[in-house]
Amino acid sequence: MFHRTMLNCWTWGLVRPFQPISTLPAYVKERTRFASEIDVIWVDHQHDVIAAAFEVEHSTSVYSGLLRFNDVLLTCQGVSRFFVVSNESRRDLFARQLQRPTFQRSGLSELASFLDYSNVFDWHRRLSNAA
Repeated sequence: MFHRTMLNCWTWGLVRPFQPISTLPAYVKERTRFASEIDVIWVDHQHDVIAAAFEVEHSTSVYSGLLRFNDVLLTCQGVSRFFVVSNESRRDLFARQLQRPTFQRSGLSELASFLDYSNVFDWHRRLSNAA
């Protein structure tokens, strides 16, 4: 997993232990220079692909995050999941932006999902209580 900032400790309860890395693997760098601009990238080392990409859009433009996703989608084979994480108040903006022709034609509109901060926290709490 590549990330610009250290993960919160709650993440460790959601997945099998892994070692965060500070730079992208060479095979990802070779495929797209745009991947390094994504907030969090989940790398599937077994299949040498980006498994998922996450943009945390607290105060920055949702549109800019979607453009970064679109660049990665168009230049890096195998990425199948993209997530914008933000406040619930930005969900409608996210949905409107995905209706732009560029995201419709590239297929990003079918691969991108919105995750609300509170939903992510609730999901984590349910998983932690089930364990």
